[in-house]
Amino acid sequence: MVEQRVKSPRKKTKQSITEKPTLAMDMWRYYLLWGVVLLCFIGLVGRAFYVQVINKDFLQNKANAKILRVEKLKAMRGIISDRNDVPLAISTSIMKIAIDPRDYLETKADFENISAELKKQPNSRKLKRQLPTKNLSLDELADAVGIDGGDLKKKVNANPKSRYLVLKKEVPPAQAELIIQRNFAGVYAEKSYKRYYPQPQPNAQIIGLTNSEGVGIEGLEMKLNQRLAGADGEQRIVRDKHGNRVKEPEVMKEVKAGEDITLSIDSRLQYIMYRELTAVGVANNARSASAIAVDVKTGEILALSSWPSYNPNDKDGLHNKDAMRNRGAIDMFEPGSTMKPFTVAAALESGKYTPNTVINVSPGSMRIGNHTIRDTHNYNSLTVSGVIIKSSNVGSAKIALSMPYSTLPTFFKRIGFGQRSAVKFPGESAGLILPPSKWNVSEVGTMAYGYGLNATMLQLAQGYAMLANHGVQHPLSLYKLTEKPKGTQVLDAKIADQVLAMLEQVTLPGGTAKRAVIPGYRVGGKTGTAHKLNADRRGYSKSEYRALFAGVAPISDPRLAIIVVVENPRGQYYGGLVAAPVFARIMQESLRLLNVPLDKPLDTTTIAK
Repeated sequence: MVEQRVKSPRKKTKQSITEKPTLAMDMWRYYLLWGVVLLCFIGLVGRAFYVQVINKDFLQNKANAKILRVEKLKAMRGIISDRNDVPLAISTSIMKIAIDPRDYLETKADFENISAELKKQPNSRKLKRQLPTKNLSLDELADAVGIDGGDLKKKVNANPKSRYLVLKKEVPPAQAELIIQRNFAGVYAEKSYKRYYPQPQPNAQIIGLTNSEGVGIEGLEMKLNQRLAGADGEQRIVRDKHGNRVKEPEVMKEVKAGEDITLSIDSRLQYIMYRELTAVGVANNARSASAIAVDVKTGEILALSSWPSYNPNDKDGLHNKDAMRNRGAIDMFEPGSTMKPFTVAAALESGKYTPNTVINVSPGSMRIGNHTIRDTHNYNSLTVSGVIIKSSNVGSAKIALSMPYSTLPTFFKRIGFGQRSAVKFPGESAGLILPPSKWNVSEVGTMAYGYGLNATMLQLAQGYAMLANHGVQHPLSLYKLTEKPKGTQVLDAKIADQVLAMLEQVTLPGGTAKRAVIPGYRVGGKTGTAHKLNADRRGYSKSEYRALFAGVAPISDPRLAIIVVVENPRGQYYGGLVAAPVFARIMQESLRLLNVPLDKPLDTTTIAK
């Protein structure tokens, strides 16, 4: 039986018909497309505005942090010179080695990351070119600079965001160049200056010193710091990510060098003075020895020194603070008999006395309040000139007490005691004149021969310079004057000349200062031997003294006034034996160096011993 296959008829599928595009539909697509484009454009413009305007500073700072570094250009400190342009304080070039911890750590991270990639792609030239070539060994850096490697690592890792870490200061330029040539990551050198003092000990207490940052911390270096320092500059440096400089630095702020200062000091006289002070200090086992030399015609300080001193070039030796003090300006003391010429000047000015007025000083002592005043001998009677020549305490006290009590302290104040001098040295003392409420018989009587008041060497020098300059006082100056200053007539010229004549007789036979004589020059001066106060300031010591001498030369036309103070000399302690010979040696050499003409026949038998 044949199976008959019956074909089933095929299903007819309905054909889909797409609508023919219309103009409206095309326009809608057109607007949609351009709307999207416009929105993208607005977004890009907005983003650009945000980046370029609103967020500009933030992004610029981020970029600058990567490639820019602003370095300080250190100004050269001004030179301090003596009156003959001999440098007393100069600045020499020195380098400072620093590291940028952030730069170093970023360079190290780049090296480690690229090295890790190179292990995966050892033949990649691109990665090899990107590999930093900087030296990343902190141990080698520490060894080159001369510091501890462990400490360096701790400091760098402890300050990962820091841009400045000083490794070493005061590195010689040649050594700094060798360090930089070793191409350490983040390491660079800054030019700086080191202060150097060619004649240290004689001038140290005047000039002072600077700290490691070049800032004055003592003496004139501190007082004149703003003038000497100048103004630092700035430069901007562009570097690539490996720390290499890619273009020349751009100067943002010009450097202004410090001002040069010329002092009134003559370094030749200063050396002589320090040499003689050292000799007398050592020979007499003294606590200290100080002196000052003033040009009586101008008020310029030509020399001012103290022993012991210090070396400001040796920063490790600045332990003796007592040696760092400028005793001539800072220390105040009872000046003893060196005040008697001023007591006599006040008496002559009062009109009650002449140089030949006779004073009864018998029996060589007198009672004032609770104190007894004594002379070394009973002179019976002395003229006013004799009171100076023999240094009579009794005569000085009687003269002072014969006038109103206000006369003497007022006169002392008028000629500069009890107030700071025009020098205005840092820490300078004003001395002390007791207030009017204390001007009684006891105080005025002791003030007459230099006790009961405090003075400085600057004040004494100014007073003696005034007597030598016919009563005309010039303000003291530590700076060289370009023209002669206008002085003030604080004492009648005739009276000043009369006192000066008395001072000359002190150095002649019969006076107390025969050892102050100088061959070829007429000399005048006054000795002083003052008991020092006890440490508890109750009474005076019987074993501690202050030896003084104040004098001028040459008498015919005075040029210099010199004060010498020796503290606590052992053995001999009288001013005429200890301080007067030092005065003579300093004055003799100083007059020779200044080419001051002789004013008496040269007699070598009178050379001070």
